[in-house]
Amino acid sequence: MNVARNTPLRRSGNEAVGTGSGASLDQLLTRAITSIADPSQAQARILARLRDLQKRFEEGRLRVAVLGQFKRGKSTLLNALLGAPLLPTGVTPVTAIPTFVEASDSTWVRVAFNSAAAPLVTSVAHEIPGVLENHISEAQNPRNRLDVASVTIGVRSDFLEHGVVLVDTPGVGSTFVHNTAAAEAVLSECDAALFVLSADPPITEAEAAYLDKVRRLIAKIFFVLNKVDLLDDGDKTVAEQFLAGVLAERCPADSPQRIFSLSAKRGLEAKLARDIEALEVSGLLRLESVLGGELAREKQAILLATGRQRLSSLVGELLFQSELERKALMTPADELKRKAATFGSSAAEFESERRRLSDLLSIDRKRLLGELDSETDRVWNGARAKLRQVMADFAEQSFEAKPAHERVSAALFRYFEQALNESVRLFRAKLDERAAGHTARADALVDFVRQTAADLMEVSVSLPRSEEAFQPKSDPYWVAPEPAISLLGLSVGVAARLLPRAIREKRARARLIAEADRAALRNVANLDWAMRQNIEDSFRRFEASLSGQLDQALKSTRQAMQLALARRAARSEAVKGDIDLASRSVTALSNILTELEAMAPTPQTDKTREGPQSC
Repeated sequence: MNVARNTPLRRSGNEAVGTGSGASLDQLLTRAITSIADPSQAQARILARLRDLQKRFEEGRLRVAVLGQFKRGKSTLLNALLGAPLLPTGVTPVTAIPTFVEASDSTWVRVAFNSAAAPLVTSVAHEIPGVLENHISEAQNPRNRLDVASVTIGVRSDFLEHGVVLVDTPGVGSTFVHNTAAAEAVLSECDAALFVLSADPPITEAEAAYLDKVRRLIAKIFFVLNKVDLLDDGDKTVAEQFLAGVLAERCPADSPQRIFSLSAKRGLEAKLARDIEALEVSGLLRLESVLGGELAREKQAILLATGRQRLSSLVGELLFQSELERKALMTPADELKRKAATFGSSAAEFESERRRLSDLLSIDRKRLLGELDSETDRVWNGARAKLRQVMADFAEQSFEAKPAHERVSAALFRYFEQALNESVRLFRAKLDERAAGHTARADALVDFVRQTAADLMEVSVSLPRSEEAFQPKSDPYWVAPEPAISLLGLSVGVAARLLPRAIREKRARARLIAEADRAALRNVANLDWAMRQNIEDSFRRFEASLSGQLDQALKSTRQAMQLALARRAARSEAVKGDIDLASRSVTALSNILTELEAMAPTPQTDKTREGPQSC
């Protein structure tokens, strides 16, 4: 790799990234990290995030998240960009394991584990797809039982050579958790995004809502309309116009959107066949030219825009906590004890509200499980009706077991393919709807805790609405919501062929109906199990996430008061010095935040060239 292209963030002569003192973003970051002389536990947690951000800056590489709802062709697009079928594709989604794809002189894969186990590394070409399948696919590594921390793939790639790293992410909208804090934790590691959509439909409400969250974390977004090979020219135009209209409505203040229409499947096939003409027709080349051209040219500006966004969030969080601790030090001991007791009394109110939210979650969970029972009954009754309809077609004609079996199998397959997809979409929408309400209530509760602390300690700093600093990091898990369709497996015994025709046909009909009933029941049970697991797991993880956020908010405030009381008790004569140090930290952080807010806004894309616009 050309190391010169991966330089850390520094201000060049034509980059207006600062005002006044002209400080660059990395200088402001260094100042933020060194702003606290003796950090508390709460401050140390935020400083650790700042140091992580500093490492990202020093890397100088642009991380591009590949986002997309399940079955939009996200993994196929990645494989097409890489020019090889490395990442697993199909009906089973991958687990929530970050997969980083970077430039290398050879192809290899490295699997790191959370435990002390040594990383698994292989560069044997024919082994790589199997290693990836075994470690990142839900089918082979359910619930991440192998305890995989991350996967890194090295490949030869022209556009990755410009310091771009692709980050594979789980499918949008597959579960309740996916659309909340867990997905944002993945996005917080990225600077730009490929938002993959397809024409069936071009964009759902869940995707549009997720886009709103992405825009708050990522400065540059590319929109990819995949699977256009399934549309004729007229339908393709309609899909593009519909998507453009939705994006214009969601991002009214941003520059007009342009969309990359392509077929990742055709692009991969063309690359494997070395068919340049087919590759051009697939639309993939246009995207690659932008990734290797426009994205490479704007890499530094994008990194600066995203870095400013992240740094502002973290500095605002650190400033709030520092001012809280400073005010605690400034408060006389007796008054501070009274305030600590008052906050402790308020904790009972917070806990009561948490129980109320927990009760609401439990009610919604039970309601959804009841709706699932009704849905599976509907699917089962529909399957029986479809079976009766198909069998009625044989009443007027001679019954032949093999063609009858084929017709029943085909009919049931078509029915369940449609019915299962409809059920999954229905419950995704239901979970998304519940998610929006519960997330808003949870955010309001956490904000209430922090605002109570701010009011009690008379903190004048604005309450930060951090998108990443306050969210506890977790290891999210995406279950597979799409159950596989079981087919019939009839076989006609030799002995049965010796019976009279009428008896053979009667028995064959009965056997076919019984086998079809069992096949339908297996599919319905499969649907019920997969969706039930989704519902149970989603609500359980949401409640755990809420508890983690609330506990962290309570802990941060309590620690500020306890630390001040402890310092007063241990060395009362040194408290003035502690207050002076805390005041200098608050001033330093306030100045950093002011300089960040005065920096130039997110750079506009070069509109004279064909390519995406930032959203």
